[in-house]
Amino acid sequence: MSLEPQPEPQPGQPDHRRSNIVVPTDQLSLMDVWRVLMKQRFVILAVTVISFAAATIYSYRTKPVYESVSRVQIMPNSGTNVGLQGLLAEGGGELPSVLQTQILILQSDAVALDTAQALNVTGKLRAAANKGSASATPAESDLTPAERRAAIKFIKNGLTVKMIPNTQLLEIHCRSTDPVMATEIVNQLLDTYVDDDLKSKFDRTMHVSGWLQKQLEDLKKEAADAQYRLTDFEKQHNIVGTDENSNLTMQNLQQISGELTSAEAERIMREARMRGFAAQGPEMAALTGDNTAVNSLRLQLSELNTQRAQYAAKYGDRNPKMQDLDLQIQKLQASLNKEVELAHQQVRTEYENSLHAEQMLRGRLDQQKEAAYKLNESSAQYSILRHEAQLNRDLYDALQMRLKEASVTAGLSATNITVVDRAQIPVMPVAPRKSLNMLLGLVGGLLGGILFAFIVESIDDRLQTSEEVESVSMLSSLATVPHIADEQMKRRTPGEEKSESSLPFLLELTALTNPKSIATEAYRGLRSSLLLSSIDKPPRMIVVTSAFPGEGKTTTAVNTAIVLAQRGERVLLIDADLRRGCLDRVCGVTDKEIGLSTVLAHPGRTFNFPTPFPELPTLYVLPTGPRPPNPAEMLSSGRLADQLLAWSKEFNRVVLDTAPVLAVSDTQAIAAQADCVILVARAGITRRRALVKARDLLWRVNAAIAGVVVNDVDMRLENFYTYRYGMYGYRYGYGYRYGTPYSDKAYGYEEEEKGEQ
Repeated sequence: MSLEPQPEPQPGQPDHRRSNIVVPTDQLSLMDVWRVLMKQRFVILAVTVISFAAATIYSYRTKPVYESVSRVQIMPNSGTNVGLQGLLAEGGGELPSVLQTQILILQSDAVALDTAQALNVTGKLRAAANKGSASATPAESDLTPAERRAAIKFIKNGLTVKMIPNTQLLEIHCRSTDPVMATEIVNQLLDTYVDDDLKSKFDRTMHVSGWLQKQLEDLKKEAADAQYRLTDFEKQHNIVGTDENSNLTMQNLQQISGELTSAEAERIMREARMRGFAAQGPEMAALTGDNTAVNSLRLQLSELNTQRAQYAAKYGDRNPKMQDLDLQIQKLQASLNKEVELAHQQVRTEYENSLHAEQMLRGRLDQQKEAAYKLNESSAQYSILRHEAQLNRDLYDALQMRLKEASVTAGLSATNITVVDRAQIPVMPVAPRKSLNMLLGLVGGLLGGILFAFIVESIDDRLQTSEEVESVSMLSSLATVPHIADEQMKRRTPGEEKSESSLPFLLELTALTNPKSIATEAYRGLRSSLLLSSIDKPPRMIVVTSAFPGEGKTTTAVNTAIVLAQRGERVLLIDADLRRGCLDRVCGVTDKEIGLSTVLAHPGRTFNFPTPFPELPTLYVLPTGPRPPNPAEMLSSGRLADQLLAWSKEFNRVVLDTAPVLAVSDTQAIAAQADCVILVARAGITRRRALVKARDLLWRVNAAIAGVVVNDVDMRLENFYTYRYGMYGYRYGYGYRYGTPYSDKAYGYEEEEKGEQ
């Protein structure tokens, strides 16, 4: 909260404002919560009682509702049709999705309508509608759209289907005020659901069977045509056997291929032998070793060469024997060469024969390959025709067999639905649960009342405790004055009997009429705070004011003057509220001529101020006197300032009961001249902004605000110690209650009060 800059205090005047500022705190303690609960206890109690009463009335006036329950098992993979297993896809998928699908089916409009028709719900609704109606609807007429919706709504109203976790079970619940009807709805719904499931499977089977019957006729014709085309192809291409490979062409191809392989091997051997013979020459033993004639000649030639070597060593080369041996050797060598040439020629001839045979076989193989290629081309088409005919025959046979099975077993469809528990007529109702509803109403009302109390508290800006006043105004609390009970004041009024009309003014004299009360102790505490605020120079001129009328400023001024006079001081109590002052009635002053307006109108005249209380001879009271036409000008005149200065010298204390600062401007001039100003706030009446605005207005005129007196406080809303002290005060006969605020008619604020309310 921002504060405007305040003017500096006048010379010789103490600065009371800075010392009175209290730092506010925003923390919400348990005591604050308790204070709110105590303050709004009647609101909380009212909301709790209303909520509890509403729950009780609802529980006892609501018709009892009965619930019928049935359980059914859904086995997704166990129920398939006997026939056409490969054509009809039955009940696959994961279990949760299957159960969710079945739940939607059970809650569908079709199942509900069939159930309603089975239970003759439409007839009952028509009978109820025809009661008291001149134009009755025939019971056997067709359903109108409105009747159809009404029948479906009648079945589905209160119907609940839910899945039991981790099982294949579904629970069907139906709630109704009629237990028999609830049971009939559940059982008939189950029967309708099972019958519809079987019927749907039968219809699917018959539908597929009829469609297959038409397709089989075309398939039979296609199979016959394929077989005819295959037979014609076999005749045209001379294919004899069970398949396209069983024919003479392929057999000849395999035989020629084998013979060619053998001829190639033989030719390679003979070629290698011929090349080896040509490379090694006529002396090669490897090629001639198998020729007996050559071997014999070579053996004889070897013996002659050995014999010649012996003769050469013995006789020499010119010996006739040597010449004979050389001649024999030449003849044998010529014979050997001839034999070798013949062997070479034989090897070459054998190679050439092998090569020729290989070439012939290769030519035959090429011719046979051409024939095989042509046959393969025909075989591919033959395979296609053969496979087509075979597939048509197999498909026709399979479908023909399944169709015959379906025609026999179409009505033998197995269901995957098992009713575990059928619904039984319930005995006890499930709603309303009276005890629970009443308990919830009580607890909910209590919590709602507490919440509503805090909402009201957040909206209500009226101050209730001294702590709130200090926090808002940032001024110290000089005193906390509690409520005062009328009955206690009646018993404790001293002296003569007072009339009922004078009783409210006795309440304002509590410091005199009931000196042992806690209210009187509060005023004594106020006296101590004022006198000890400045020990060297206690305030002599004390102004008591408030923000608006009816906040207890007159009561505070009177009781402050009384407790000051009880110390033996000369105290002058002045009623400076020239518009609607009431000190003359409070203090019992009967002289209507003497008053503040009279003193100011006759400055040179001497007046004797009345002392209305014999037990307090030092307390003088100056009422307002005759109402002046211009109170603001009179109170702001220099004559009043001079008179107040003279009175402050004549009396020990001068207490002025002034007009409210926000209602009129009369108090501002007096507050600026006073030694201290007491700002009065009334608990439950004074609002936050009003108190702050009154404080700021006094600060603007440089008034020395001593603090705030919180009047008419409910001590149960104060802190713990104050509450205990207030309880102690009960022994003296003082209770707590709010007083009635005074009217604002004298200040022209009656319209503003109505607007605020």
